[in-house]
Amino acid sequence: MTVTSKVTVTYKSVATDTFLADVFQFESNARADVIGARALQEVPEFVLEAVDIDDVLPSIRSTLTWEGKIYALPYDGDIHYYAFRKDLFANPEINERFKAQFGYDLSPENGAETWEQWRNIGEFFTGWDWNEDGEENDFGLACMTKRGDTAWWGFHSRATAYAKHPDDKGYFLDLRTGEARLNNPGFVRALTEWVEENENWAPPGGTNYTYGDSANAMNGGRVVQTYNWDAVTGAAGAEGSVIAGLQGYNILPGSHEVYNSQAGGWDTFQSPSHAPYHAFGGWVIAVSSKADQANLETIWDMVTYVTKPESGLWFVTNLTGASPYRYSQLQNVDAFASGPLQLGAEVAEDYLKAAQETLDHPNHVTDLALPGWVQYRDALELAVSKAMAREASPQEALDEAKATFDEISDRMGGLERQAEIYQIILGG
Repeated sequence: MTVTSKVTVTYKSVATDTFLADVFQFESNARADVIGARALQEVPEFVLEAVDIDDVLPSIRSTLTWEGKIYALPYDGDIHYYAFRKDLFANPEINERFKAQFGYDLSPENGAETWEQWRNIGEFFTGWDWNEDGEENDFGLACMTKRGDTAWWGFHSRATAYAKHPDDKGYFLDLRTGEARLNNPGFVRALTEWVEENENWAPPGGTNYTYGDSANAMNGGRVVQTYNWDAVTGAAGAEGSVIAGLQGYNILPGSHEVYNSQAGGWDTFQSPSHAPYHAFGGWVIAVSSKADQANLETIWDMVTYVTKPESGLWFVTNLTGASPYRYSQLQNVDAFASGPLQLGAEVAEDYLKAAQETLDHPNHVTDLALPGWVQYRDALELAVSKAMAREASPQEALDEAKATFDEISDRMGGLERQAEIYQIILGG
């Protein structure tokens, strides 16, 4: 039995219709390229029962499914969380100063409820010694902004609240026409604000931060807030961590104003509209359609072992970077509080609550998984990098990205065909 975890190698095997391995491990973004290409075996019913597929949250099950059939199994449920310094937000002296400047209280329970509050917090905590280390070089935020690293996920987490309307399933593309939406006012507002935030309230170099840079800035106590995967969560209980026990978690901030692509204008909401981003969507394991038939029982045994509930709990409660994706995991506070992560009860409860709200949110954004999705990612990251470097305005950069998206869709079968596949991805 052979296994491959190289995504690019998996793509090559599928593209050339050649045998590479019995078992594939790949990112759920690639499912149209892999599942849609009929390169995988459907998961047998006895395996689905053995791994208790009904315990997996519906939003994660959808990343395993193609046209109603399940072709892969999860061991990770990657999503983005909002993380903030709960201890600082609960400090009465700090809150008094903040309220005097912005007119409302900091919330140690929720952090920033909206991106406007995120911006206020970023501004307020930049340039003074809240770290109490004798140096006034502390900052308000850090984000993943680097092209060729994780800027795709960093930008979309910032944009969803403005550009994903609760009454419209589409986000990346118009579901009727297949045209990209990247240059509409929702996306442009997000990029405009994001450039400003990372120029003014992130540490030096923040306009070109990797995923690791943003996590390390938070974990090292240089910034008070970020959004990220589970690198921040692991540090929250690590021995010697400067933020151990001090973290708060929530779903991504929302917005009172959301752009309505179908109506062509902004809609206002009394309560903030949230659109949590299922960034990356997690790693999955699947069996190749060309797997050795003589060893098929052994192959499925291995896949079952890796993805059964007991193994899944191990993945998400150790320093693997895997995120919860099962109901049973979200209910097992003690495994996160007292297990290897050592989060403590309060942090574990906050973290799991944020995870459940994100995974179950009716307006969540499923990550892009169209055929050729890496090409779309590269086009968007190029646009973001141009805006960050002030080589183009946010509108100009996103106009270019939109045109490139539509060109890619044309090459991959046409805009209407990509819209049909996007509908499949969204469960339609």
